Amino acid sequence: MLAGERGNIMVVADDDQSIYKFRGASLANLDRFARIYPTHESVVLDRNYRSHEEIVETSRAIIGAAPPGSRIEKHLVADRGAGGQVEVWRAADERGEVVEVAAECRRLIDAGADPTGIAWLFRRHEDMQAATRALQEAGVAYVVHGGRGFFQRREIKDLMGLLDAVHDPGDSQAVLRCLHLPSFAVSNAGRLALGQAARDRDLPLTSVITGELPELGAEDLAIARRLVDLLVDLHAQAARDDVRDVFYAALEGSEFLGVLDDAEPLARAQIGANLNKFGELLEGFADWSNDRSLALALRYLEILRSSHAADEIAAVEATTVGISLLTAHAAKGLEWPVVFLGRCTEERWPGMGGFPARLTLPDELVPEPAPEGEASRDEERRLFYVAATRARDRLVMVHARRYPHSFRDERPSPFLAALDGAAWVSRRTIEGSRPPARRQPAAAAGLPTATIRASVSDLAAFKDCARRYAYRSVYRLPVPASPQRWYGTLVHTVLQALAALRQTGAGAGPDEAARLWAEAWEASRGPKGAHADLRSLGESQLRRYAASPGWSDAETLMVEQPFTLGVGAGDVTGRFDRIDAGPGGVQVVIDYKTGPPREEESLRRDLQVRAYAVALAREQHSDEATVELHWLQTAEVSRMTFDSVALGRFHFQVESTARELAEARRTHDFPPRPSSWRCGHCEFRTVCDEGREQ
Repeated sequence: MLAGERGNIMVVADDDQSIYKFRGASLANLDRFARIYPTHESVVLDRNYRSHEEIVETSRAIIGAAPPGSRIEKHLVADRGAGGQVEVWRAADERGEVVEVAAECRRLIDAGADPTGIAWLFRRHEDMQAATRALQEAGVAYVVHGGRGFFQRREIKDLMGLLDAVHDPGDSQAVLRCLHLPSFAVSNAGRLALGQAARDRDLPLTSVITGELPELGAEDLAIARRLVDLLVDLHAQAARDDVRDVFYAALEGSEFLGVLDDAEPLARAQIGANLNKFGELLEGFADWSNDRSLALALRYLEILRSSHAADEIAAVEATTVGISLLTAHAAKGLEWPVVFLGRCTEERWPGMGGFPARLTLPDELVPEPAPEGEASRDEERRLFYVAATRARDRLVMVHARRYPHSFRDERPSPFLAALDGAAWVSRRTIEGSRPPARRQPAAAAGLPTATIRASVSDLAAFKDCARRYAYRSVYRLPVPASPQRWYGTLVHTVLQALAALRQTGAGAGPDEAARLWAEAWEASRGPKGAHADLRSLGESQLRRYAASPGWSDAETLMVEQPFTLGVGAGDVTGRFDRIDAGPGGVQVVIDYKTGPPREEESLRRDLQVRAYAVALAREQHSDEATVELHWLQTAEVSRMTFDSVALGRFHFQVESTARELAEARRTHDFPPRPSSWRCGHCEFRTVCDEGREQ
C-alpha cells in the first residue's frame, strides 16, 4: 500500500537467519514478494565485516548442509581475513563442560580480556543454571540476559500455586506447593505425613490441617495452620476485592515468596523483576476486563501460559561488568569477540523435533509451497547458525557425553557433522575437571564496574535507607502504588498540561486547571475508587494555585526539562518540573510539592534541592542557582538562592552519595537505617528483619 503503483519498495532479509517463524519470519515471505514484484532486482550482500575467515567458513558449512531448496544460496567473504579460532570441546559430563568454560573465561579475563567481550550462549534459558554456579565458583562476574520460559520459573509457579490455593483452598496440590515456600516450609517428614493423612481421610489438605493431626510435629502443624489462616483470609478478600489487591496481599502475607532468602543477588533481582512482570500482566488484564475477580484472572493467565504469550523472562538491569549469558534467540543482532556455545548435543540442537510455536501460520494458508526440508529441524539449524555467527574472533562449541537425567551417552549435535574433517577446526577432549579454586567475585576483585545511571530520587531514597532502596530499585519487589504517589503524579501531569496550554497563548487560569483535572481524573487508572475525596481535594488545590502569584505572575520558559549531571561514579539524572525567568534574566527551577510546607532550614539540607541547584548551575554555566518549591496545599512559595561555595559543597555531597550507591550496587551491601517512624511506614517491613523489630 505504501509503495503504490510505482512499486517503489525495498526489502532487506536474510533467510538463513529467519528464526522467528511464529512471528512471520519465513522464506515464503521472500517467495511471495518475488511473485508480487516479478521485475524486482536482487542484491546479495556478500561481505562479512564481523568475523574472521575461519568463523565464516564454519558458519557457511553449518548452514550449507541444509536440504536443497530450503534456502537461498550465498557465498560470504570474510572482510577481516584469516586469524580466527574455531574449537569443538567434548567433556565427560555437564560438570566438566561448565567448569572448563568458566575456567577459560577466568583465564581470558586474567590475561586482560574485557569480560563484556565474552558470551556464553544456550538453546534454552534453563540450561544456564549449571553455568552460573560454575562462574560463581570461578569468581567470574556474569550478566544473564532475558530468555523465555517465564511461566516455568520457580517463583512464578510458586505464585500461581499460591493464588490457586487462595481461589480454592480445597486444592490440595496448590496448598502442598505453598508448604514449600520459605515462610511456610514444613519438614519433608511433615509433608509426607500431611499427604498421607489427606489420602487416608479422603479430605482436602486444609481440612486435614485444621483438624486433629497427632502424626504431625508441633512445629510443622503450627506452620501449616498459619498458612491455612492466610489462605482463608485471602479467599475472603478475593470474593470482594480486585485481583491486584489480592496479588499484593498474597505477596505480603508470604513475605514475597521468600525471594530474599536466595543468597545470589542476581537471582534476587531476577525473581523481583519476574514478580513485577506478573503484576504488569494483571494490570493488562484489568485494562480490558470489567470483571477483575481472581477466578477470571487465573483463567486469563492460563491462556497466556498455554499459548506461550508473554513468555519472555523479565529483563534485569546489569549492575556489574561481566560475561553475557543468554539464549541464541536473544543473541540475534549482537556480537562478541569470544563466543561459547553450550550443550551442543542432539538433545538440544535440534532437540526432540524442535519446539513448534503454538500460533504459527499454517503452510496451507501461505500462497507459496513450503520450502524443502523438515521445517522445525531446519529452523533449529538456522538458530545454530545465528549463534555461531555472533563470534568475531573465537568460537568454541562444547558438548558432553552425559547430563543430569541422561539415560545414555548423548550424541553431538548433527549440525557439527558439517565440520568433520575441517582443517581449521581444533578439537579437545575434557575427560574430567575439578572445580576451580573459589575466588572473590570479579566485581569485588578490582575489575571495572559498570558506571551507574541513577535518578536524583534514587540518591535520596538510598540516603534515607539503603535497604529500602534495594528492595524497591535493585530487587524490584512489587508493591501497590501508594495513593499519595498516584495523586502527586496526577497533579504533576495536570500542571504540565496547564503550562503547555499557557505557552500556546491560551488561557490557563483556575477554570482551565479544574477542567484538565476532571479529564485526568476520569482517564486515570489508580485507587480513585477507594479515595474519591482526592478528586475534590485536587480541584481545590489546583484552583488555589492557578490563582496565586506563583503561577499567574510566572514567565515560564520550559516545562518538564530533563537534565543529566555527570559525576565520577556515572550520571545522575532528573527532571525539572518547570523553569521560569527570574529577576535579571536568571533562570529559576520550580519544583511542585503536594505535601505540607517545610521549614527552609530543612529544605536547604534536602538532597533533591541541592542536586537541582547544582544541575541548574551546571546547565547555565553559572556560579549561582535559585530553586523554588511551590506548595500546592497552600499556594506558598519557598525560594532559596545558593552561591558558588554552597554549590561546591552540594556537588561534593551528590558525587559522594552517587559513589556510595555505586559501591553498594557493586558489593550488594545495603545496610538499613531502622527507626520506629521509618520502618512503620515502609512498604517492605514484612520482609525486612529490621522493620519487624521496630
